[in-house]
Amino acid sequence: MRIAIASFTHESNTFAATPTALKDFTIHRGQAMIDHFAPTFHEVAGYIAGAEEYDFDLHATLGANATPSGTVTREAYETITGEILDNLRAAKGQIDGILLALHGAMVAEDYPQGDGETVRRVRELMGPDFPIVVTHDYHGNIPEQLVRDSNALIIYKTTPHIDQRERGLQAADLLVRTIRKEVNPVTAFRKPKVLFNIAFHNTSLPPMQPIMQAAIDLEKEPGILAVSIAAGYQYADVPEMGPSIVVVADGDQELAERGADRIAGLMWAARNELTPNLPNPAEAVRKAMSASATPVTLFDAGDNVGGGAAADSTLILEELLKQKADGWVIAIYDPESVEACAKAGIGATVSLNVGGKADKFHGPTIPITGRVRTLHDGTFEETERRHGGARFGNAGLSAVVEVNRTTPGKGGLLVLNSRRTSPMSIHQLTSVGIVPQQQKILVAKGTVAPRAAYEPVSADIILVDSGGACDMNRDPSEFKRARKDFYEWQ
Repeated sequence: MRIAIASFTHESNTFAATPTALKDFTIHRGQAMIDHFAPTFHEVAGYIAGAEEYDFDLHATLGANATPSGTVTREAYETITGEILDNLRAAKGQIDGILLALHGAMVAEDYPQGDGETVRRVRELMGPDFPIVVTHDYHGNIPEQLVRDSNALIIYKTTPHIDQRERGLQAADLLVRTIRKEVNPVTAFRKPKVLFNIAFHNTSLPPMQPIMQAAIDLEKEPGILAVSIAAGYQYADVPEMGPSIVVVADGDQELAERGADRIAGLMWAARNELTPNLPNPAEAVRKAMSASATPVTLFDAGDNVGGGAAADSTLILEELLKQKADGWVIAIYDPESVEACAKAGIGATVSLNVGGKADKFHGPTIPITGRVRTLHDGTFEETERRHGGARFGNAGLSAVVEVNRTTPGKGGLLVLNSRRTSPMSIHQLTSVGIVPQQQKILVAKGTVAPRAAYEPVSADIILVDSGGACDMNRDPSEFKRARKDFYEWQ
């Protein structure tokens, strides 16, 4: 048995100013794809492990990924999808099925549901009887067409995402059993009329935790092959925006439908718990400064890098300076300022204009004067299971600037990166010589994803209702293509 594997993932924020071009994607092909993913916790690592566990040969096509940002350009989408299809076309008759890792929230220039279009093309090429199992990120906006075009869809059960490898292994098992005709997957699909704000996506806390637990329990029942919940991605203004329930049963459509109704009913029952009430940057900084136990980590939700935001918001930095906070650390994407620090050298005093350069939504550019404390190439290694499944990170050439730090513990540390980097790993800080536990206030540009990295070192975490491309309370009038019947919008 020979199974093809492919991965084409991007979380596309249609409110982000910068489109995602072909040059933004990192692509691994053939054996290089296997070598890259095998040591990670990604679902493709689960596919690879499945080859040995379930006795099949791998046909690796390509793995392509770009940091979340704006809509994927036509050139990028057509080039990468085209290469996957060309590879499958050449292998037709020599492969027995395909495992397809897609994000679920890709928006391409011509296709609001980019992942759905990819699966449609694979199905059209390979024919109606060819087994296709797809894996998705928990933050997918899923169209019914994708569910129809695949034999099964399996979605991460955790956020922060720490079960990707297991979901890949589950997908491999299901595909092999389908090819051997040991099971006959049939799927029921529901899209409850709730927005389910990202503030509540944490699968370890209510209201999502008991819903996800119900899905896990249902998956153990006889006849059920897989139960998945996609919480949705509210930063993609597309017709299918919002949560989805996917239940796969073994040949019993009625059983799948009943299960989908059960989970969808639990999500609808939580509808009155889904309106966030969070502090703005000024309130959050005041609360952090008055905390008796430190460090307090502020999650800059509006500048959620993993959600496609600019990574250069200054809205919280502005408040830290205005309120004269001490012992703070914040990372900002600003290649121009990094270059100035590198030219000045370690120990030099620099005057910089920091952040707020990507667009008009993430705060003003702020003049900063400080001492260059550290220069670093930005690489780090993450050996724990962290959100995203990657083992190695690269923030690009980075600089740490001491701001108003006349004595130890005073002022703050500004970490400047030359690559947009989601704070999935605490080693983004430790690699540049910062000990998080010794600080008073940490700022992480995310909503839920950084928890796996920051919970172990934080006395408290405060989710901040900041503006930006990932504004959690965006007015419904700003959405042009999304459905309008969400409970929270009535």
